[in-house]
Amino acid sequence: MLQAIMNLNRAQKAMLALILILPVPLIGVTSSFYMPSIRAIDTHEIEIGKVIWVFAKIWIVVLPVVWLLYIDRGKISWSPTNKSGVFAGLIWSIPVAFIIFGTYLLSRDSLLDQDAKATIGELGISSPANFLIFASAMSLVNSLIEEYVWRWFVFSKLRVLVRVWPAIILSSFFFTVHHVVISWNFGSLWLVFLGSVGLFSGGVIWGWLYNKYNSIWPGWICHVAADTALMWVSWRIITSD
Repeated sequence: MLQAIMNLNRAQKAMLALILILPVPLIGVTSSFYMPSIRAIDTHEIEIGKVIWVFAKIWIVVLPVVWLLYIDRGKISWSPTNKSGVFAGLIWSIPVAFIIFGTYLLSRDSLLDQDAKATIGELGISSPANFLIFASAMSLVNSLIEEYVWRWFVFSKLRVLVRVWPAIILSSFFFTVHHVVISWNFGSLWLVFLGSVGLFSGGVIWGWLYNKYNSIWPGWICHVAADTALMWVSWRIITSD
């Protein structure tokens, strides 16, 4: 199998890599929300959708590294940046965070459905300690995984097939798709629309930063700001009367 892949040309390898990774986040998220639990022989429930989500998460983290080492024959890098990249990430963080804050404050009554608080509560993050752990993981770790997957791996493979801006647009589109399923389960159609526009716009900004500085860190800095703002919104929902 490995030899067959190695015999492909550069464009064919890039296409295969995209086929192997692009559907996976959508499969994982959709399974997590909609696949029913199954009952094992000992009567314990197995949340098969959550299991698929975990495997999907592992897949999108492991595949790029395996591909880099064994297909592209590359070397692992910490994606170094410079002071200009860090500064750009910080500057872009300001409008991104304020737009999220402002959208919530101006439209919160029309964004959330009646079950949004209950749905968030089912995640088991209603206590301050649990929420802090969850928010930290999402803002710092999950954002890093997404930058690593979408801005480095997916963008770099699309870049083999198309020019820079089509690659940025396409990677942002695919980045947005599985998030639509998430927002669908927490709010109104208005939230789905605004969330999709925001995620796509964020993906474009972070893709542009990656292409300009050849590093995931400028986009990650801005991504952390966006996710921190979203976590603040989530906590406001949990603690609201």
